Amino acid sequence: MPRVLIIEDDPKIVEAIEKTLSMGSAFTMRWIAEPAKALGEAVDSKPDLILLDVRMPGGDGRVVLKALKTNAATSGIPVIMLTGMSSEGDKVLALNLGADDYVVKPFGAMELLARVQAVLRRAGPGPVTGREAEAGRLRMDTESREALLDGKPLKLQAREFEVLFLLLSHAGKVLTRQFLIENTSSYGGAVETRSLDTHIKNLRKKLGSRASMLQTVPKVGYRLAP
Repeated sequence: MPRVLIIEDDPKIVEAIEKTLSMGSAFTMRWIAEPAKALGEAVDSKPDLILLDVRMPGGDGRVVLKALKTNAATSGIPVIMLTGMSSEGDKVLALNLGADDYVVKPFGAMELLARVQAVLRRAGPGPVTGREAEAGRLRMDTESREALLDGKPLKLQAREFEVLFLLLSHAGKVLTRQFLIENTSSYGGAVETRSLDTHIKNLRKKLGSRASMLQTVPKVGYRLAP
């Protein structure tokens, strides 16, 4: 169920958004009216999407957007701006600050729902369909179960191989711990996240001088940065 954080001071707008999103697939929604608490809420709740009002009595939504996009824990969360300002300059400014889309009030229910669903589709890591992945000096092949770093083979356990292949297939993107667990077949049933952290620790050891490629994004997950 996609998690949506609504940062909006008008309860009537929030009610309209909740009714609109309930028309589509199921969403989990949280609402916060105070811009000063928006970043902390986003870090704690880890939403899949943020709907952010531009003009609020407690602050400017564009300042909140900049804070979200410059924080490692929230920079990858897509943001749709909600605003009554419809000029081209306002839209360009929001997009340049990192907004993924821009919806002008009053908005149509179907338009908002379509934009939310489109942004979520673009933001999702998506399934891994290929058998090979390569980035930088790391290359992996699922058919031969071969992993090469700087042309030299890496000796990886089954779970280590699958976790690293997922990260390599989405190189540069932050993958949540939950995504890594749910998309790693060797895990089987429910696995505690600390088990995944152990595999990440072992992978860093095996990557040696290239260990810095495997980055931790606090409170979110991991990213492979070639």
